[in-house]
Amino acid sequence: MKVTAALLAIAGALDLLVWWAGAGASWFIQDKVLRVTQVKDSFGDWTTKEEFVPKFVPGLLDFAGPGAGALLFVALVLLWLSRKEIFDAPEIGAAGPH
Repeated sequence: MKVTAALLAIAGALDLLVWWAGAGASWFIQDKVLRVTQVKDSFGDWTTKEEFVPKFVPGLLDFAGPGAGALLFVALVLLWLSRKEIFDAPEIGAAGPH
């Protein structure tokens, strides 16, 4: 059970990082992005129009990184707690065969 939860936590961390990369791979959270368009003005000339439009882009350092790190930490703790089931290892402090 713990191993399954740990694998789900690892999958969630990787999913969070893939989502961050697919959403624009920004270092910090952005709530607006710059959109540059070519428009024709009243004289018939093409000009550049720049405007900020609302769009959420997740940041690595303040959103995706800590979230993925927390999920990986939970997975590490769960794997550590289930090490006896995985490796058939003795408990810490238990007298083993010498």
